[in-house]
Formats: sequence, structure tokens, C-alpha cells
Amino acid sequence: MVNEDHDAEQPREELVPGWHVPSRTRYDYDVRIGDAERDATMTQLREHFVAGRLTFDELTERIDAALIAKTQRQIEALIADLPRPPRAARTSGDVPAVATEAPDPGRFLVLAMLLFALATWILILAWMSRHAWSGPYPQFPAPRGP
Repeated sequence: MVNEDHDAEQPREELVPGWHVPSRTRYDYDVRIGDAERDATMTQLREHFVAGRLTFDELTERIDAALIAKTQRQIEALIADLPRPPRAARTSGDVPAVATEAPDPGRFLVLAMLLFALATWILILAWMSRHAWSGPYPQFPAPRGP
């Protein structure tokens, strides 16, 4: 049995992925990022450009760097000197606000057409029941021969 621990000399932060040290940023490790993170960063950079915090040259330089960034640390370095966007206000309790979709007018049109067809069918049935022949079928005289 080996009692030697090769990882004992390494700090705990390097041994446990995602370990958070309060004095450091949330992403101290080289966490790989995807297109969604790059797009979100480029959107933030554009908003800062519109607000006048970045020049056009700085914007293009940072967007180029965002496009080739592979880790969260690289992304954080691009926006480290810019203010963070305000967080969305929460509704009552800790339940996040749910965005509701605008109603689709096509659904209401289809529903209105179905209700119109149903009402028409009911009116036709009511009319037919009032005007239906209630007696025996009429007897036609037999044809006379030559």
C-alpha cells in the first residue's frame, strides 16, 4: 500500500474543479466556452460601444479576440474593465419572471372558424328537425296501364 500522495503539495483550488475562492473571480479556471458565451460577450461589447465606453477600434479588437477565445478566462479579460450589466429585477418570492409569448393571431382565427362551423351545423340541424316530414310517406297512385 502506498501512503504517498502526489497531489498533497498542490493547493486545494487546483485539485477541485470549480472550487471558488472568495477573493478571486468565479471563473479562475480555464473552463472551455462555446458559441453562446462568445455571442453573449459580443452583445455586451456592442452595448458598451453604443453607450460610448469603447471606441470602434477597441470594439473590433475585442470582438476579434472574443471570436477566437476558447476559455472563460479569456472572455473575462475582454470585459474586465467594463461595468457589469444590471441584473433583472425579481418578482415576488424567488421565482424568476417568465417571459410570455405574444398570442398567435392564427390560433384565434382557427378557433373562430371552428366555432362558426359548429354554430352553423347546430342551426341547420334545428331547422331540419322543425321541417322534417313527421307523417307517413305519401302514397303515389299506381301508374295506369295503356
